[in-house]
Amino acid sequence: MKTNSMPRPPKTRNQRGFTLIEIVVGMVVLAISLVIVTGIFLPQANNTVTPMYQIKATALGKRIMDQVLIRYYDETSRSSGGFIRCGEQGFVPFPCSSDLGTEGSEVRSAPDNFNDVDDYNIYCVNSDPGAALAAFTNKYPGYGLRICVSFAADKFDGALAPGVIDVAKRIRVTILMPNDETIELTAFKGNY
Repeated sequence: MKTNSMPRPPKTRNQRGFTLIEIVVGMVVLAISLVIVTGIFLPQANNTVTPMYQIKATALGKRIMDQVLIRYYDETSRSSGGFIRCGEQGFVPFPCSSDLGTEGSEVRSAPDNFNDVDDYNIYCVNSDPGAALAAFTNKYPGYGLRICVSFAADKFDGALAPGVIDVAKRIRVTILMPNDETIELTAFKGNY
């Protein structure tokens, strides 16, 4: 059986396609250009995550700072019902506590039970930042927390008599982010 097919025209030099060498050279050029482009854009991708970490850390720090600032100035302020400041001379003198830290049954794992701002100083020294944050929340994996409380009378009145420390306390909340940067918030709690 005979078919009616048209004979193919002979191939000319311009119609042959790509040679193997041309394909290999094209692939090498493409690979080199991809390496250069990825080298330029990949480090920038890490920088886009930092603002997100900072926003989350600031919100977390503010939330914890608010929790600290709603507490009494001192342990003895609580026993007066807040009507008499500790260190104030009145009918019955109420001396302020001179040491910072927890009193009685207050424990590191239950910060909601703290009653004055210096109780949070337990999260300052020799404290694992991840474990400290876990006492408050578990919604921030990779973040850490440090809370340091100190006397700050010198920041308010430089003319105070030596040894007077019951004017104010400085609270520093430091949030450690997963990218090894930190955000620090500072507030003062006055004895009033």
